[in-house]
Amino acid sequence: LGEATIDVLSGLSVGRHVMIMGPVGVGKTTLAEEIANILALDDPPYIEVACHSHMTATELTGDIDIAVALQAGLDHPLAYIPGPLVLSHGRLLIMDEINRLNPYSQASLLQALQEHYVFIRGFRIRSDFLMIATSNPAEYSGVYELSEALADRMKVVEIHYPDRELLKAILEWKANLTLSHIGVKVPGMLTDVLTNFVTLISQDGMIEVSPSIRASIYALANTMARAWIERREPTLGDLKREVIANMAHVIRGNFSSETEKRDYLTRKFDEAVVISNRLNRR
Repeated sequence: LGEATIDVLSGLSVGRHVMIMGPVGVGKTTLAEEIANILALDDPPYIEVACHSHMTATELTGDIDIAVALQAGLDHPLAYIPGPLVLSHGRLLIMDEINRLNPYSQASLLQALQEHYVFIRGFRIRSDFLMIATSNPAEYSGVYELSEALADRMKVVEIHYPDRELLKAILEWKANLTLSHIGVKVPGMLTDVLTNFVTLISQDGMIEVSPSIRASIYALANTMARAWIERREPTLGDLKREVIANMAHVIRGNFSSETEKRDYLTRKFDEAVVISNRLNRR
């Protein structure tokens, strides 16, 4: 992620908005938030919007509170309810999953990026900010194609699945961090097997959407938490159960049924165990 961080910072340093693209669960939002915290342009350092397909333009820009405006007048400070595009003035705006925005909301965002103002019921309000957006691949459900004008205003930074060693380090670090409050650590064997499992699936050409790093972290953490609650050592069987439960709804491919998908995950997990045993004997 070091290269991705530098790519994002180089874009922001010349006043360019940045869009971080990559599959679900590889840390796009975390990267955006950490960069915003490091830069700390204001307090709070950033405003974050979780985009969705039903988001309206007024949810982004804000609107007039009609009841207050009628009673106290439009110049009353409470007559206007600012949206995130206005609250972000002088700060960083994080648009999480920007390509879930419908075309109408995209147009509202584009206007703010182009003109550094938003228009609300005839009033022009200053809105000047830098934006870090995150974006899911086009093959994911519930996403819209970004307009050419909007996409052209952003530098694209791609994040891919990490290689095996980095993936293992991330899984171990994040799972142990999640479990720190109960004072347990993930055994290396479990991390090895899960790393091999995720790598096998991500390299399989028939899989359209691979397991996310997020789902993998939770599979490890849940395995350890269950064993801790039952006051015993975790087993590969525990991890296998959690992996199938966590991954069955995440991966996508040419499966005719949920049963076939679960059978596929079971086979890949067993393969991962064999690979781990072979590597550990060397």
